[in-house]
Amino acid sequence: FNLRPANGLSLYLNGAYTDAEYVAFESAPPPVELSGGTVQFVDISGERLPGVSKWSLSYGAEYGFPGNLLGGSGEFFVAADGNYRSKWSSTPSPSDYMWVDGYSVLNLRGGFRSDAGWNLSLWARNVADEEYFDFLSVQSGSTGMIVGQPADQRTYGVTYSIEF
Repeated sequence: FNLRPANGLSLYLNGAYTDAEYVAFESAPPPVELSGGTVQFVDISGERLPGVSKWSLSYGAEYGFPGNLLGGSGEFFVAADGNYRSKWSSTPSPSDYMWVDGYSVLNLRGGFRSDAGWNLSLWARNVADEEYFDFLSVQSGSTGMIVGQPADQRTYGVTYSIEF
């Protein structure tokens, strides 16, 4: 959904429910808890696909209003956006140890867009400093070691750009 209920105000909301599963996969690699043993293959037919959350949601709002900054005309703006993702498997064969927990992230920004082509904004990403993994993986060599890539922590900054 994308709504513009008032002059200068824009709202959006996107959501998805995905029930993605293997139709048939009878010779899948074993999950990490069975690796290194006598099990060569497992049947994961009907299991969830890796990397796919059942639920995902993104949302945002931006409000802009005319104004002047440093002698130039343009538009001031404030905005917020975020997303939610439910848990998902980080490996083809579902494992008790390879599920990435669901998470929610909120981002904020505000600034000025000049009519002359320059822009100045302040921004913050992952405002609540949510701790989550971008992915998990099994270390090669069937050692049973699981490594994860942490997602970005709270970050903030200033951006100045100019178009020419």
